[in-house]
Amino acid sequence: MMQASVRRLGWLVLLCAFTMSGCSWFSKKTGNEPLELVDFEETVDLDKVWSRGIGEGQNEGFSRLTPALDKEAIYAVDYEGLLVAANATTGKKLWSKKINQPKLGLWGWLKSFVVAADSNYQIVGGIGAENGLLMVATYAGEVMALSPENGNELWRTQVPGEIVSAPRTNGTVVAAQTVNGKLFALDAKTGAQLWFYDNPPPLLTLRGTPSPIVTDTAIYVGFSNGRMMAFNPDNGLILWEQRIALPKGRSELERMVDIHSTPLEKDGVIYVGTYQGRISALSRGTGSPLWGQDGSTSENLAISGDKLFASHADGKVVAYNAASGEQLWVNDKMLRRGLNGPQVFGDYLAVVDYKGYMHVLNQADGEFVARVRVDRKGARAPMLTNGETLYVYTNRGKLIAYQAKKAK
Repeated sequence: MMQASVRRLGWLVLLCAFTMSGCSWFSKKTGNEPLELVDFEETVDLDKVWSRGIGEGQNEGFSRLTPALDKEAIYAVDYEGLLVAANATTGKKLWSKKINQPKLGLWGWLKSFVVAADSNYQIVGGIGAENGLLMVATYAGEVMALSPENGNELWRTQVPGEIVSAPRTNGTVVAAQTVNGKLFALDAKTGAQLWFYDNPPPLLTLRGTPSPIVTDTAIYVGFSNGRMMAFNPDNGLILWEQRIALPKGRSELERMVDIHSTPLEKDGVIYVGTYQGRISALSRGTGSPLWGQDGSTSENLAISGDKLFASHADGKVVAYNAASGEQLWVNDKMLRRGLNGPQVFGDYLAVVDYKGYMHVLNQADGEFVARVRVDRKGARAPMLTNGETLYVYTNRGKLIAYQAKKAK
């Protein structure tokens, strides 16, 4: 018995040496670890205004189920298709609806059971809500329009390709982008296909696509080859195209310049960031570059007043002058912590790291003012704001509204 116990202990020690997990004397710093959290004096109190569960939340894969704000309501969906509408001020549930999945048949049912988290019939891109429509799309390429009043389905259209971002609409045309580089324009009343554009992706890309910007006069779309394009929403004619970043390096990994985050439009200017490329401002009307700065991001940008904010891939949070591109400040105290995109609320800026800590910064200088853990699993979905309230949808399915006020 003693010899058996010794052998078991020996195997445990050997396993510890191989896995390097849980045995600190074998661990070795490489310089690539996430930076440890720094201490600071909190000068802002975060008030959790309300919190509500949204089913199962995100799945374990790459989904970024982005909620949507529209007027007085906020809409959120979990990866299994539970759609919830709540009052954005109070969090009171207005209604909930389970989005009907297609009839799979025996083979489809077996496939969805086997692949589980990667099921073709899951929703992975969140919700679009505007101009009297709610829009969701599935991994299997189904685009659905729903009523914002009760979640009832208005129409459903199948397109050839996986859709991992929320469709958008101007009330006349619904635009949806697939991961294989196609942009589809659908009739907002019937779902009938009006036109499509094909822009084949490079061999290696990030997993995901941005949502388009859809206005009455143009549809603005970023592609995984680093191109930003504008289309006539009525007929699909190209209005302009602009190369944001050029691939560099020898390997396909080094040459990735995806526009992965949804472009941001304000006051006639489109702001767009690329992975391993540039953060740029373009004229909305012509696509002409206004400024560009080297930078790498796959997360949504945020803007407040004359400042543009970006979470860089290395964990830096950077503020730019929105008009000139001049770098105003850099917070480099969260390196390699896997930040989501920044969002503004009041005078502050928030980002959430891979451990679920929400860091709140002063917009003026980038200094920390508060920190709270929102979810141990993180919150990779882009956050929303109505100006004073910040809405965070965590990976485990909590939709939380925060407000900030100076500490007493």
